Amino acid sequence: MSESIDFRHLTEEISGSNPEESIFFLLDHGGLPRLAQQLQHSSTEWVSLFDHTKEEGALAVAPILVLAAHEGKIRLSRLVFDWLSQHGIYSSTVMILVSPLDLKSLADQLGRRLHTTLTEGVEAMLRFFDPRVFEGLLNVMTREQAEDFLGIASSWYYVDRTGRVVRTPAKLKDIELVSEPLSLSQKQETLLLEASEVDQILNSLRSNVSVCLSRLPYDSQYNFVLESVLEARKERLVSSVQISLYIIIKLAANEKLMPIFVRDDMLDKLRSNDIELMKVALNENIFWDS
Repeated sequence: MSESIDFRHLTEEISGSNPEESIFFLLDHGGLPRLAQQLQHSSTEWVSLFDHTKEEGALAVAPILVLAAHEGKIRLSRLVFDWLSQHGIYSSTVMILVSPLDLKSLADQLGRRLHTTLTEGVEAMLRFFDPRVFEGLLNVMTREQAEDFLGIASSWYYVDRTGRVVRTPAKLKDIELVSEPLSLSQKQETLLLEASEVDQILNSLRSNVSVCLSRLPYDSQYNFVLESVLEARKERLVSSVQISLYIIIKLAANEKLMPIFVRDDMLDKLRSNDIELMKVALNENIFWDS
């Protein structure tokens, strides 16, 4: 578990190993409120990937590309590095790219990668700048797709759900600065959606039963929910509501905040798909967040 990451030291290490390339931070402003304010108070170069698009006015939720090091020299202020260390560990917002491209060219290439084509020609925005989505994308892309998608950088780093920095090496391509949108098959689309379900359920639990969930170490919460989702599916519980209720029961039982007979009664109601009665029963027994 990483309580903190020294992003300045990490940038120095990466830059030292890649002296001919620049180091960029790709940051999700939606998960880092006040990021733009921090950057505006520094002299660093940065750009929103939404610039010159129809989403240009949505800076609050935009992916932002920041030049962190160039020609072996740090270009980002220590204050911004320190701010990121405080706010960017578990927020699923920080990625780092090592690339020979300049800021504008890399931003243009990343902007093209925001667009994807789904089955039946449906166009959508691909939130690859969220490390959780990026990790899922790595697992579903074909080798050719991955080489094309990643080929604008020699390395992609991201901070995963446990606060660990993960490196994904890539093979730089002879880049014609035009790239077709990534096209996902029905199977790839389904796998990405399934991968996102665990995060959606976890976010819901953090909002609704935060005190009980917080008794688990933060870096183990995702794996706990993932294991619980798999258990719930074995019980033939398929909807997000059913699965969330299953996990709430499990949390309460683990903390011995719910008698065994109450737990068993609630699981019976859940298996019978009596969701409304289940909610009433839970409302009468939810007291762990008080």
